[in-house]
Amino acid sequence: MNQVQPNDSHSVYRQLYALLVYDLYRDPIEAIQMMAIWIWLEKMITMSPDLTRRILTVSPHLINSLGNEALLCWACLGNINLLFSCSFTNFPLTNIVLRKEMPVEFFRLHRDVTINGINEVIKRVCATCLKDIWDGAIARNAQMANNYATTIRPQKVDTQPDERTLFITFSRGFPVAEREVREFFTRLFGECIESFYMQEVAIGEHPLFAKIVLHNAWYVNSVLSGGTKAKFMINGKQVWMRKFMPKR
Repeated sequence: MNQVQPNDSHSVYRQLYALLVYDLYRDPIEAIQMMAIWIWLEKMITMSPDLTRRILTVSPHLINSLGNEALLCWACLGNINLLFSCSFTNFPLTNIVLRKEMPVEFFRLHRDVTINGINEVIKRVCATCLKDIWDGAIARNAQMANNYATTIRPQKVDTQPDERTLFITFSRGFPVAEREVREFFTRLFGECIESFYMQEVAIGEHPLFAKIVLHNAWYVNSVLSGGTKAKFMINGKQVWMRKFMPKR
């Protein structure tokens, strides 16, 4: 669980936004949209005056999922057809932290009022107390993009597969799909995966490890930053990576 220090609401907003953009690597703009939805709900729903504080106390994985539900809410408000096709059942986690059903019917009846209220939150709250974190996240992302663009991409070389293989472990209870891992590497390096092996498990169970053979050992060293192992968050789920050590 994340520790929330007793402080004013703006301190909670800052902690939550920083977690979204720095720990979960969520897009800064989308994270502002999430925050605006949550803060508006916090101010409008009498049973949820501490909604953002409650969100901050759950696991990063659940915060990531709550963020996705907030973005769905944002999309519904922006598309009236989508708004009338969804219901509170599309927001199961949000219903729990709200301690009541997502007010979808209110959105339908008072869509303009809701949109104006959320925009006011962005203008009066997000644009002021979150601006420095926003600026830092934008600068961080720009630097990462620049580093990627200016790095000389390695060519495939004739090395043994074991020398360019990563062993990846997942946390029990937080399943990670092969697609998610592939997307993680593609965002970092482009097309760098030669082969992918996910642990075979029985129906209803989730893999706890995977092996990835990359095109070049350079990718392995880059991921591990020259060390022996490294921890990453993939869609809010903790993943450990280390160089594969074959049994002799």
